[in-house]
Amino acid sequence: MTTFGIDAECGRLIEYDTAAELRELCKSGELDGALPLGGGSNILFTGACRDLTVIHCRNTAFSIRETDNCGIVEVSAAAGCVLDTLCEQTAAAGLWGLENLSGIPGEIGGAVVQNVGAYGAELGDVVARVNCLNVKTNEFVTLTGEECRYGYRDSVFKHHPAKEQLIVTEAVLTLRRDGVPNLSYSGLKERIGRMSGLNLSPTVMRGEVMAMRNGKLPDPKKTGSAGSFFKNPVVSLEFHAEIEKRYGDRVPGHKVTDSDGLERIKLSAAWLIDKSGCKQFSAGGASLWPLQPLVIVNTEGAATGADVINLEKQIIATVRTRFGVELVPEVIHI
Repeated sequence: MTTFGIDAECGRLIEYDTAAELRELCKSGELDGALPLGGGSNILFTGACRDLTVIHCRNTAFSIRETDNCGIVEVSAAAGCVLDTLCEQTAAAGLWGLENLSGIPGEIGGAVVQNVGAYGAELGDVVARVNCLNVKTNEFVTLTGEECRYGYRDSVFKHHPAKEQLIVTEAVLTLRRDGVPNLSYSGLKERIGRMSGLNLSPTVMRGEVMAMRNGKLPDPKKTGSAGSFFKNPVVSLEFHAEIEKRYGDRVPGHKVTDSDGLERIKLSAAWLIDKSGCKQFSAGGASLWPLQPLVIVNTEGAATGADVINLEKQIIATVRTRFGVELVPEVIHI
């Protein structure tokens, strides 16, 4: 049930279909300390978890609703809806907003919690509201996109104590019929720019995004991974200048503004890993994907959680020694 394809045990697996069913499970106390699992695309089980209860939503439904605001469309998707299916279907319906997220494995519930992103877009950009169950009170609550406090691979859902956990049941997204392509990612902009005379549509954009992904990322159906394993580190302008001076050349990054309004530099974790000489690193059955060193893979399907952790530690230590930058895993460890 995870894209890493690594065997793991839990004490109990509960699958449910409706929010009402989830509430009944909560009422009976069966959700205390439970782990909500979506598509398992951003999670690493590091060993047996025989005391753990895992819950999974089987509801894959979504609906599209026109609004009174011309050009604005609301898309409601259950927690178990596959994100890429939603990207495909909304693009086919002529809706802008999800096309840059095409190809990301996983389900809406997990994607909302993680604030998944790719090619200059994040899911939080289009979240209007999220419906949840509060495990502590056993009441349904709705959070606006602003209340989700979205940040880089972060949200309010990651910061609730276990006893006050919010379990996502549905997300409502705001997409547009009159949108424009998001070309903020330079590689995608260059790719589109070379295609003169192309009539851009959400479906065409989705196709180009998929082509870019397939060109450098492993197919999770063939090679186990959790996609990008590390977050791109964010450093101060002063520290960026310092490591460029120490490195003796340009260290690529782009400016971002943090929550305090300060300009900082987001570095490329893949570049740091590459220039630190980590590309050939391996540990047991885990290694780095040759075309994208940001991705740790289950090389031949025999890796263990311990193998991945050992490789992770090697990479973090090597990049720290080379650049003084501390890489942080994006993948959730259980």
